[in-house]
Amino acid sequence: FRVLSLQGEFPDCEAMQEVRPGMWQRVRIELEFESRNFQKHGHRAEACDVIVCWRHNWPGCPKKIQVVELGRLAKRIG
Repeated sequence: FRVLSLQGEFPDCEAMQEVRPGMWQRVRIELEFESRNFQKHGHRAEACDVIVCWRHNWPGCPKKIQVVELGRLAKRIG
Protein backbone atom coordinates (compact mmCIF):
# COMPACT_ATOMS: atom_id res chain seq x y z
CA PHE A 1 0.00 0.00 0.00
CA ARG A 2 1.04 3.59 -0.63
CA VAL A 3 -0.90 5.96 1.60
CA LEU A 4 -2.38 9.00 -0.12
CA SER A 5 -4.29 10.50 2.80
CA LEU A 6 -5.35 9.88 6.41
CA GLN A 7 -8.36 11.40 8.14
CA GLY A 8 -10.41 11.08 11.32
CA GLU A 9 -13.65 10.18 9.61
CA PHE A 10 -14.73 7.13 7.60
CA PRO A 11 -12.88 5.85 5.69
CA ASP A 12 -9.71 6.50 7.66
CA CYS A 13 -7.30 6.20 4.75
CA GLU A 14 -7.04 6.39 0.98
CA ALA A 15 -4.17 4.50 -0.57
CA MET A 16 -2.89 2.87 -3.71
CA GLN A 17 -2.56 -0.91 -3.68
CA GLU A 18 -0.38 -2.79 -6.14
CA VAL A 19 -2.72 -5.45 -7.57
CA ARG A 20 -0.17 -6.72 -10.11
CA PRO A 21 3.42 -5.71 -10.72
CA GLY A 22 3.27 -2.12 -11.94
CA MET A 23 -0.55 -1.91 -11.74
CA TRP A 24 -1.96 0.21 -8.91
CA GLN A 25 -5.55 0.63 -7.76
CA ARG A 26 -7.01 3.28 -5.41
CA VAL A 27 -8.52 1.74 -2.24
CA ARG A 28 -10.44 3.07 0.74
CA ILE A 29 -9.17 1.65 4.05
CA GLU A 30 -10.78 1.58 7.49
CA LEU A 31 -8.47 1.07 10.48
CA GLU A 32 -9.96 -0.91 13.38
CA PHE A 33 -8.51 -2.78 16.37
CA GLU A 34 -11.02 -5.60 15.75
CA SER A 35 -12.68 -6.11 12.38
CA ARG A 36 -16.15 -6.45 13.94
CA ASN A 37 -15.89 -2.83 15.10
CA PHE A 38 -16.48 -1.86 11.46
CA GLN A 39 -20.07 -3.08 11.80
CA LYS A 40 -20.46 -1.77 15.38
CA HIS A 41 -19.52 1.73 14.16
CA GLY A 42 -22.19 1.56 11.45
CA HIS A 43 -19.81 1.90 8.50
CA ARG A 44 -21.12 1.14 5.01
CA ALA A 45 -19.46 -1.85 3.35
CA GLU A 46 -19.95 -0.36 -0.13
CA ALA A 47 -17.78 2.63 0.85
CA CYS A 48 -14.75 0.58 1.92
CA ASP A 49 -12.35 -1.78 0.15
CA VAL A 50 -9.99 -2.86 2.95
CA ILE A 51 -10.12 -3.23 6.73
CA VAL A 52 -6.73 -3.15 8.44
CA CYS A 53 -7.09 -4.53 11.97
CA TRP A 54 -5.14 -6.25 14.72
CA ARG A 55 -7.67 -9.06 15.11
CA HIS A 56 -10.11 -10.30 12.46
CA ASN A 57 -13.14 -11.45 14.44
CA TRP A 58 -16.09 -10.59 12.20
CA PRO A 59 -17.48 -13.87 10.78
CA GLY A 60 -20.05 -11.97 8.68
CA CYS A 61 -17.55 -9.64 7.05
CA PRO A 62 -18.61 -9.01 3.44
CA LYS A 63 -16.46 -10.99 1.00
CA LYS A 64 -15.85 -7.87 -1.11
CA ILE A 65 -13.85 -6.29 1.74
CA GLN A 66 -10.23 -7.38 1.97
CA VAL A 67 -9.09 -7.83 5.58
CA VAL A 68 -5.46 -7.36 6.60
CA GLU A 69 -5.00 -8.88 10.08
CA LEU A 70 -1.83 -7.39 11.56
CA GLY A 71 -1.75 -9.70 14.61
CA ARG A 72 -1.51 -12.76 12.36
CA LEU A 73 1.18 -11.15 10.23
CA ALA A 74 3.21 -10.23 13.32
CA LYS A 75 3.15 -13.86 14.50
CA ARG A 76 4.52 -15.04 11.15
CA ILE A 77 7.34 -12.48 11.20
CA GLY A 78 8.26 -12.97 14.87
